[in-house]
Amino acid sequence: MGENKKKILISTGSFKLMADISRMLNADYDMVKAIDGAQTIRALSDKTNRIDCLIIDLALPNTNIFQIMNLMHKNTSMKYIPVIVLAEKLENEDIENCFDSMAADILMTPVNPNKLLFSIKRCLKEKQETKILEAKVNIIKSQANEEDTPKPSEENVRDSKSQESSDEHKEIKYDDLSETDKKRLHEEDISDLQHAYIYMIGTVAEFRGLSKNHIKRVREITAIICDSLISYFPESHLTKEIAVNIADASCLHDIGKILIPDEIMMKPTKLTDSEFDMVKSHTTKGCEILEALREFQTDEMYHYSYEICRYHHERYDGKGYPEKLIGESIPLSAQIVSIVDAFDALMTNTAYRKAIDFDTAYSMILDGECGVFSPRITQCFKMNKDKIAEISRLYADPYA
Repeated sequence: MGENKKKILISTGSFKLMADISRMLNADYDMVKAIDGAQTIRALSDKTNRIDCLIIDLALPNTNIFQIMNLMHKNTSMKYIPVIVLAEKLENEDIENCFDSMAADILMTPVNPNKLLFSIKRCLKEKQETKILEAKVNIIKSQANEEDTPKPSEENVRDSKSQESSDEHKEIKYDDLSETDKKRLHEEDISDLQHAYIYMIGTVAEFRGLSKNHIKRVREITAIICDSLISYFPESHLTKEIAVNIADASCLHDIGKILIPDEIMMKPTKLTDSEFDMVKSHTTKGCEILEALREFQTDEMYHYSYEICRYHHERYDGKGYPEKLIGESIPLSAQIVSIVDAFDALMTNTAYRKAIDFDTAYSMILDGECGVFSPRITQCFKMNKDKIAEISRLYADPYA
């Protein structure tokens, strides 16, 4: 077996499916095979295997695959292994179970070779990005522990020098800092992590059929709207510092879509009601992701990213989701991003719809075809048409 090849565990009781997948992957990956749940768990538990990705058949004999997936998430050595579920047919309950068990993807059988190879590539990319993020987190934790734990040698040096030095020359330790300064240093430490985190989400989004340029455009147009609110609507109580945080946090508005299976995200036809409900759940699922990474964000970034993620599909007249908030009960940050996201989504290619040109999309927003937005934010959107057009041109999606 090739030493540099990633290792894929294939779990299915169908010998034909096993043979088909093996032929598809033979040139690019090493494979481990299992024909039931017991063999699957043994292969995952074998530390010499170092499984990089699990492809598992929904119809695996005598097995509830969701129990295996939930077991994996509770195990430190398995929780980051992406799982691709294969299914000959899929009921709504199966989709929900896959979603709840955090399946990385769902593919229908017979398997399309190109779809399978793309899905594996994407899953491995996401796994690598997660490892990079975790490594940065561990570095920051380690640095924080070092700051909180005085080194004996340094302590001895300090004590000896204190006998010869005046009070004004004493070494300043971390514990001597004010709470304000400690908070400032902590926020500086995690600033780099936040930027890496935002970049990672953009990269992952690109692999999920979303446009990375959409994320860039949303951020830049959000900043433009914020500037106008500051200049023309002081009653909004928006400051330049808050505006920067809102613009940065806007990059995470669709983070929850990472958890939506590709069979739904990439579906070229109209979604069923159940499938659309699952897509709408990206607002609340995204908040769960943000909550899981809570300690690695500044208070401000967490606050605004949570507001935006949860409420950017609310509408001013109460006809949005997930909570049908009305008017100013919608957080200002989400009000801003809601109009920007709705507008830019019209100009973004999706699996089921071609992008619309700038002028048509712009008119649709002002004509209320995408819902009702805050009057003052709509006014800011209207007065910045030229700037918004320039951003749309600079970060335009490549069209096929």
